[in-house]
Amino acid sequence: MEELLSSATIGKTHGVKGFLRVYSLSGDYSHLKKLKECYALFPDGREKLLSVSDTSTQGDLFLMRFSGYDTPESARLLSGSILRVKRSDAHKLKKGEFYIADLYGLKLVYQGNEVGTVVSVSEGAQAMLLSIDKDGKEYLVPYLPVFVSSPDFSTGTIELRMGELLDL
Repeated sequence: MEELLSSATIGKTHGVKGFLRVYSLSGDYSHLKKLKECYALFPDGREKLLSVSDTSTQGDLFLMRFSGYDTPESARLLSGSILRVKRSDAHKLKKGEFYIADLYGLKLVYQGNEVGTVVSVSEGAQAMLLSIDKDGKEYLVPYLPVFVSSPDFSTGTIELRMGELLDL
């Protein structure tokens, strides 16, 4: 399981003190308010450790400021990155919930046979889409109960209910 989890996106600067707009991926901000440090994952793949110096809310905006980024010009360098946190600092899960990152690497099983592996997850119009690697070919499977079961993390599998989705 991945140690760092994508928890929020970092948006535009706000004000003159280096605050940035932050958008939680879970919809919950309580865990972000408690952070002491986190990582910024940049679009080019670089990752940088950040120390949180302050958090604030203004209306429906959640704002964060990071040490060493005290001006709008310097803070702007973090805009567009993904805020990643240690699993222990992430939004706490309720029973039956899981992090999307936990789906990566699960084996897709159809009628008792392994038929592929979950390599990524993306947002679809009605549901998440599981990107499945089957013999080097990519298939997209909607994460809906009619198509797949709930993941079984004890076995590392997820059951495919409609083989037609993978040309089986």
